[in-house]
Amino acid sequence: MSSTNGHDTSMQAALAVAEAAASRPSPADRFNIDREGPAKRAGKLRALQQRFQKLNEYCDETVAEIRASLERAPPR
Repeated sequence: MSSTNGHDTSMQAALAVAEAAASRPSPADRFNIDREGPAKRAGKLRALQQRFQKLNEYCDETVAEIRASLERAPPR
């Protein structure tokens, strides 16, 4: 009976491993960059580009304000 019990245990372990593997995405799915489709990716990239452009403009304005304030500061 012990051999049957050991066989059942190893069979259950093998089934658990197979179920866990089946629930994970395959490597091809994990690294498939075309999942979303090119149009959706292009839209996301445009939105990122706009955000970076606004951030760049904000940084330029901030640097200009700092320089102007340094020029106005009385000499020590």
